[in-house]
Amino acid sequence: MHKMSNGNQNQIMKLSKSSQIMILVFAALLLLFSVLFFFRSKPQYCSKVDIALGTTVKVVISSQKDPGLILEAVLREFHRIDQKFSVTNEKSMIWRINHSPDPVQVDEETAFVIERSLALARATEGAFDPALGNLISLWGFDRISDTQFQPAIPSNAQIQEALEKSGYEHIRLEKDVVILDKGVKLDLGGVVKGYAIDRGISIAKEMDPDATGYINAGRDIGIIGPKFGGDYWSIAVQDPRGESGEYIDLVYLKKGTIVTSGDYERFFIVDGVRYHHIINPKTGYPVRDTISTTVISPDAMDADALSTAAFVLGSEFSAMLLPVLGGQGLFVDSKQAIITSEGWSFFKEKQ
Repeated sequence: MHKMSNGNQNQIMKLSKSSQIMILVFAALLLLFSVLFFFRSKPQYCSKVDIALGTTVKVVISSQKDPGLILEAVLREFHRIDQKFSVTNEKSMIWRINHSPDPVQVDEETAFVIERSLALARATEGAFDPALGNLISLWGFDRISDTQFQPAIPSNAQIQEALEKSGYEHIRLEKDVVILDKGVKLDLGGVVKGYAIDRGISIAKEMDPDATGYINAGRDIGIIGPKFGGDYWSIAVQDPRGESGEYIDLVYLKKGTIVTSGDYERFFIVDGVRYHHIINPKTGYPVRDTISTTVISPDAMDADALSTAAFVLGSEFSAMLLPVLGGQGLFVDSKQAIITSEGWSFFKEKQ
């Protein structure tokens, strides 16, 4: 039998000790990385609140870049859109269109917003209508936030006169030229807030594709990115007749938008009757059969218009129609019965 020399034995022992040390070092590093992975700090969120488009706008952002810079850029965009599409600002594009005796040439953005509004009006057969400016003004909902506003119920004759000068059929868009029939007035309030949310998300993503957070404009919410980079945001659907903070449902979103229209947003009460800003384009009066509609859709602009259309069309019909138009919804009728579209339940679970 060959006998191992003392020198060879010592060399093997040295190799064995070296291997043991390497294994211990590797195990220590593995443990360290595991601890760092499981206990690493979650992204910090920055937020800012402002007033634009007649509502409170809250932007919440987490970014490895400058989150404060992103916040300011998003809020600047809200103010720009507010000024450009206002119906009461005499320097706005909408004011210019509404008060010009001649066709008006518009920029690419204005043409896009009007074109999309007309498409949504056609898709909902006028339940959403961007040409109700005369009716909204007659009821006073374009100035209800004014401290000097005095609510008054228009006469039937006044409503009929305003109806004759309302309706999306009286708007034509020929390339970049807007033509309104005489006396008709645009009011894009039913899509502009949603458009601003979409633009805000786009700007945040342009500045940092990995940004996460959300935009909340008067309970209309657009997701910039998943919570902590991968988790769902939980969003409560407000109880339209409950106290502040009470809700009737809870959904989970990592992307997309959720928009609510309610008769509790802009309204006044005369002789115990609530008159609100969502007007039936056929009758000229505020809708009576619905008190709240909530729509989930990939785009806030579409969700904004569809929530208005669903309010006008009623719960049962909207529950069938909305999925065809790319959304899912929850609807509360005047008896406070809750109806949802078939796909709404998908958002009630973390998939």
